[in-house]
Amino acid sequence: MTPASSSDRRGALFAYIDSVLSIPAPAPAAALAAVLSARYPGAAIFLYGSGISVSASEDPAAILFDFYVIAPDYESAIGNRAERFAARALAPNVYYLEAETPLGSLRAKYALLSVPALERFVSRRTFHSYFWARFAQPMRLVACPASLRARMTGAVGAAAETFLGRARGLAPGGDWRAVWLAAMNASYRAELRAEGGGRAEKLIDAYGEWPRRLYDLAAPQGPGERRARLAWRLRAVEGGFLSVARLLKATATFKGGLDYIAWKVKRHAGVDVGVRPWERRHPFLAAPVVALRYYRLRAAARR
Repeated sequence: MTPASSSDRRGALFAYIDSVLSIPAPAPAAALAAVLSARYPGAAIFLYGSGISVSASEDPAAILFDFYVIAPDYESAIGNRAERFAARALAPNVYYLEAETPLGSLRAKYALLSVPALERFVSRRTFHSYFWARFAQPMRLVACPASLRARMTGAVGAAAETFLGRARGLAPGGDWRAVWLAAMNASYRAELRAEGGGRAEKLIDAYGEWPRRLYDLAAPQGPGERRARLAWRLRAVEGGFLSVARLLKATATFKGGLDYIAWKVKRHAGVDVGVRPWERRHPFLAAPVVALRYYRLRAAARR
């Protein structure tokens, strides 16, 4: 591929991503994003997950919306020094939001990153898939200063390039669906949140033309990487430790964190870890106990 054609391909990738990011978010999500924008001036607000496709017939009060807040820097976004240290040591910090809006009382959880951190985490400089696999999925950029727009589009483009580049060798080249399916399942195995069978296929179907268009515009040319499967096995090992560490950290910032994580694990992996009363009272101490229980129950279910 010539430098000119490579540049044209990348330009088309960013143009397509920007068009998808610009699709209006559902009204409840936009209302919550307005609250977050007021709390974090100058930040970009991404909506992701099932909240993207909330219909007018659904009760928004029954939905927990998911956001990424990308602040210009940690200093302006996080006043507490300990939380700022935690954000740098093990990103992201995750918070719970419940707000009164014109549409009633709405809830969300949001992860907080700085702009430089996001750009580093979605690039090839970051080995683990936690960030670049997430930002390669469809999102909505609900709020964003003009000064950050190009960088946010570029970050999603970099995530797509990293995600599809690291997928080489997992599935036959040329089959966009097989590559996406293999990469999504590999990213699930690289985290505590092992998804139930068939979930990746359902998501790919729900994503519309996004996976195919990104594959056409962002997938690297040429043969797969020889060590791709080994790299994903190493990510799974690293991901186990990172997931437990994030579980511990979330207990300090996310109200009801253990119950939420238990619900999420049951929903996606079919494992009921059953949070106990003492664990709710002492979530920081209980987090490793709950994590070990999850691993034990998951291993028993596989026998």
